[in-house]
Amino acid sequence: MRALSEGVVLFALGLFAIIGVWNVPAAADNETWAGIVPFGAGLGLLIIAAFMILGALRSSTPNDKSQSAENNAVLEILALFAIALLYQHSIRWFGYVLPTAITAPVVLYMFGVRSKIGLAVSVVLCPLIYHIIFFELLGVFPPFGEVFDLLDAIQG
Repeated sequence: MRALSEGVVLFALGLFAIIGVWNVPAAADNETWAGIVPFGAGLGLLIIAAFMILGALRSSTPNDKSQSAENNAVLEILALFAIALLYQHSIRWFGYVLPTAITAPVVLYMFGVRSKIGLAVSVVLCPLIYHIIFFELLGVFPPFGEVFDLLDAIQG
């Protein structure tokens, strides 16, 4: 039952990602579409979720895990989904640097990283790596925040 519920939640996340990516404006000539990575991630989630659902439906052996463990897994996935939605909207308000610096250690902590040094380093490394990959290498224009953008303060 746990695999089935996780598959359904992942399918919903992938579907929301695919639907949400259509709000990304089309790329100008000779530029990479900014929605290509989220579209690929959403498509990947849909494929993985489909395999999880099919595997859970084919499995006839009952799962001996407790119901509370199943509920905890679903709650963790829903919490991650809420964080992703908040992250997406906060990028529109505050650019990508500040929300990424805040979200990265929270998500890493959820996935089991407990090193204080590692979490502190992720505050700087995650926005820096995203900046290098998307804005320097791929040429995707950075989303500037409507309310406040830390990238403006850094660049002067």
